[in-house]
Amino acid sequence: MDTSTESIEGYAIDVACIRKNPRNELLEKARIHSKECALMGHCVESGYGLVTEDDRLTLLDPKATQKVVDVIEESDTQQGIRLQVTREERDGTMETATVSEL
Repeated sequence: MDTSTESIEGYAIDVACIRKNPRNELLEKARIHSKECALMGHCVESGYGLVTEDDRLTLLDPKATQKVVDVIEESDTQQGIRLQVTREERDGTMETATVSEL
């Protein structure tokens, strides 16, 4: 079985906040996105994405949500939390394998 993996580094931001901000301001907003906001109930429920320094947005799969929450809860960083996510291809979709703070 041939699986491909990828590693993405970027600022964690919840999908609720992604939706409410203009796309051209997303990197700026992700850099200051607060830990408090990322852990609010409706934000957690919306799922997460990563915004890279070169302004690419990657939405994470639903299975990533709890891993992201665990890392954010343990973080001492109050805003602009940068994560490294490793994903593996399974049945044609990319699933999150690991999440760690940078």
